[in-house]
Amino acid sequence: MAPERTSIRTVDLLGVFWRSFFIQASWSYDQLQSLGFAFAFIPVLRRLYPDREAFSARLASHMEYFNTQPYLASFVLGAAAKAEEEHASGRRTAVEVAELKKTLMAPLGALGDSFFWGSLKPFAAAVAVALLLSGNWWAPLLFLVLYNLVHVGLRLSLVFVGYETAGDAVALLSRYNFTRLARRYKVLSLFLIGCIVGTISLWDAEFRPPVPFSPPLLAAAGLALTLGMTAVLRLGASPAKLMLGLAAVCLALALGGVV
Repeated sequence: MAPERTSIRTVDLLGVFWRSFFIQASWSYDQLQSLGFAFAFIPVLRRLYPDREAFSARLASHMEYFNTQPYLASFVLGAAAKAEEEHASGRRTAVEVAELKKTLMAPLGALGDSFFWGSLKPFAAAVAVALLLSGNWWAPLLFLVLYNLVHVGLRLSLVFVGYETAGDAVALLSRYNFTRLARRYKVLSLFLIGCIVGTISLWDAEFRPPVPFSPPLLAAAGLALTLGMTAVLRLGASPAKLMLGLAAVCLALALGGVV
């Protein structure tokens, strides 16, 4: 006799979305985000397994190794919810549920790091800095609004996209072209940074370097620095070492009284 089918409700997925904010609240040294994933997954398991023993067994199975970009984990949670629903009705094995999570977490981790840490956050920061230097005290608040509006909205929608597509990564990328979006954010960030450097002579006294520079010279220096960094990166230089080198140069200029 086939098990009785129980469908996951919208309210269950909303519960998963809310709990996903705590996916990094408790880390395990060997299983990383497994505890956070299991905690976020509880509303689904409660819906599918009213029997306490079955609930505990399935919860324990989701405490296996898990690690991905914390925002895109919403997609994995939604996909795992669909897979768990099929497992509860006998249409999918427990091994297949675990394999789905393993298949998605690595590529989504790389994709999410590049989009959120490498493009969206620098863009929001560049906008906030440009407005702050213009005398707008609310610029830091705008940074929080810009960044959280995108990432919270994506976290919410990805839970449902993951469930609807059953973890279809092709459907995810066709709906959200993260690579193209990341490229656009990076271009806009570089444009804003160039504008900031080009207007350095107009900054307030507390932001202006003690050594006067003409705007054309500053603009040319900023362009040369950008092109030089791009060329170095194309040659295979480490981005981390490049950032540390820039930090050392900026520290030396500050100690020398140039900036």
